[in-house]
Amino acid sequence: MTLKVVGLRRFPVKSMLGEEHDRLEFDATGAVGDRRWALRCADGKLGSGKNHPRFRRIPGLLEHHAAYDDEGLPVITAPDGATLRPGDPRIPERFGDGVELVREGEAAAGSAAGSVAGSEGHKDVSPVSLIGTASLRALGDLLGDADPVDVRRLRKNIVVETDEPWFEESWIGREIVLGGGHGTEPLRLRGIKRVKRCVMVTQAQPGLPADNRVLKTLTAARGMCIGIHTDVVTPAPLALGDTVVVR
Repeated sequence: MTLKVVGLRRFPVKSMLGEEHDRLEFDATGAVGDRRWALRCADGKLGSGKNHPRFRRIPGLLEHHAAYDDEGLPVITAPDGATLRPGDPRIPERFGDGVELVREGEAAAGSAAGSVAGSEGHKDVSPVSLIGTASLRALGDLLGDADPVDVRRLRKNIVVETDEPWFEESWIGREIVLGGGHGTEPLRLRGIKRVKRCVMVTQAQPGLPADNRVLKTLTAARGMCIGIHTDVVTPAPLALGDTVVVR
């Protein structure tokens, strides 16, 4: 079959719901605007759905939706309909004392000039994550469900239509050429490793109930992994329907 792009997503604020797109721009850091913002706690850790040396779990993040406004700033919509922007005093009231909504690389409030606080990237591993549709179906089968697992649980940037489960794992170490043609350069990625999933895949979000089976099944059958991490070789735009060639 001809491989093609069937899903594009970015997440303006780390660990919150994001945006579906028909077209996305990619630069060296990944989809432009993806995980560009995050909640940062008073101890410098980033707000997340899990605890980790770099992250602090903040309950309910997946109940919040983040999108960019016309000025390119993130707007968080809370479950009660409230909207929050960077600098809003309600952010620490809702998420914890000292919590700020910060842009990647932004120094902590009150830090000395030249401080490196906040300079670490917001993404867990790689610029771009990718998954094939056959892998979504296969995980649904492993769960005993009639339908594929909902890709929203897995928070991937690019979804490629495939007919063989786990096929994208064979792209590790290879160049993945997406789109291009008609005088335009393609987006070129390089597969680097499988994506190891965490407790976030089990958590409830609007339209999806909590489901502890997902991580248990991935752990037992797939070493906790599904989809692949990639680096950007050549930045370019990408649109739904664009073809995918692996070299």
